[in-house]
Amino acid sequence: MKRTNRIVVLLISVLLITFIGCEDRSDLTAPQPPKTGDADFSKFVSIGNSLTAGYQNSSLYEKSQMYSFGKLIADQVGTDYVQPLISEPGIPGKLQIESLSPDLVIGKNPGTGAPTNLDYAAPYNNLGVPGAILYDLVDTTDYQQKSEARKNPFFSVVLRSQQLGNNIIKQALALQPTFITLWIGNNDVLGYATSGGTRGTDPATGKLPTDVPTFTALYNMVGAAITDPTGARKIAAANIPDVKNIPFFTTVGPKLAVGLEAMGVPAIVYQKNGEIVGTGVATTSDLKEGKILLTLTGGGYTSLLGDTSGKYYASLGITPPDGIDITKPFGFDPTNPWPDVFTLDESEIDVTEEATKAFNKIISDVVNLYSASWVLVDVNGFFNELKNAEMTTGGMVINGINFTTAYITGGTFGLDGVHPTTQGYGIIANVFIDAINKNFGASIPNINVSTLPPSIPLAKTSLPKNGNIILKDITWEDIIM
Repeated sequence: MKRTNRIVVLLISVLLITFIGCEDRSDLTAPQPPKTGDADFSKFVSIGNSLTAGYQNSSLYEKSQMYSFGKLIADQVGTDYVQPLISEPGIPGKLQIESLSPDLVIGKNPGTGAPTNLDYAAPYNNLGVPGAILYDLVDTTDYQQKSEARKNPFFSVVLRSQQLGNNIIKQALALQPTFITLWIGNNDVLGYATSGGTRGTDPATGKLPTDVPTFTALYNMVGAAITDPTGARKIAAANIPDVKNIPFFTTVGPKLAVGLEAMGVPAIVYQKNGEIVGTGVATTSDLKEGKILLTLTGGGYTSLLGDTSGKYYASLGITPPDGIDITKPFGFDPTNPWPDVFTLDESEIDVTEEATKAFNKIISDVVNLYSASWVLVDVNGFFNELKNAEMTTGGMVINGINFTTAYITGGTFGLDGVHPTTQGYGIIANVFIDAINKNFGASIPNINVSTLPPSIPLAKTSLPKNGNIILKDITWEDIIM
């Protein structure tokens, strides 16, 4: 009997200790919302282009949108964030790997997704419109008309109705945002660069990046429109990365140079801007060192170098221009040169870099003008650091993963060579979070990018080492969306 009483007392003691312990542990482990300092995320809106939308692999689809940098930030601070969701395989059908050997062949998924929440009653929190340039933030053109004129469905998908606001800025302000991310201007230079300098966004000629006076006026207009005079609304504005840090421009040239050297061929001949015959020469050193950049969209045509049957023009279904002699070796003779549309030569690189530098100064100037409520997010600086780390130590280790700017294997960029992977967007979200924490007295936790799912389901060791990189039927217009 005494033994039984001792057991009962022991059980009661254990239960009391357990109860007290649980009560104390509950107080210690109760989840607390992150401290956002002076930044109020209760009404959070993102303004921008494809990089804001969460575009991946040349497409917008729900599995990519759920990891847009804005959505990742919203999840970290626990706020609502509605996006214009699109079903698989996205709009347009996303890029997919079709073959690994002997060449890496990437093509479009033949299907097309569809919007799933067009009937949402308010403007979306994510107002990233793939393909948008700076001017599109203030343009009041009917969205349906603009989608048709620009052959870009996203103005209609994202903005939907003039009644919600007759431009992107007005739709954003209609939500009475307490916090805004602004990342715009990339396409104002990227359109020129990805087309090999053959097309652009300047209103005068349409063949250069947006001119500096226009960009200045428009960015200042946007800044004045979205700034709250009381300073209560906070704005995080990102700048524009250098195109030399993205694999769309850094993959094909060095790879081709290795192949040319193996064959004992010292250079290729290419078209300079506005010319038909080739007066430009790109040596293997130029291609390796990035003095001449070849675009990813031209990768599949490198296998035609030396062809004397006109396969390049035949593949496009076009007649060779006057002055072109298809019986001469393609890419090796001035009368049958490598196409300008796939080449960014030294002068075009200069134009691109000067525009990027000028645009980033304008962005910085506007941030400084409204320094009480704005913060600059130096995305360009981060990608410069990533590139430097790649060159000096082989990459940047983040949450135990080594990231580089290399095409696919680097883990940062997806199949189109321009837009980030899911983990890449996580890295960008952290660049935003770090700037917000530093400038607004917040302590929002960084995202552990190792917990984000891979968006390219391919083992790195499976990539072909010596084959061509072929993007089937992919044009620069597919990339800048």
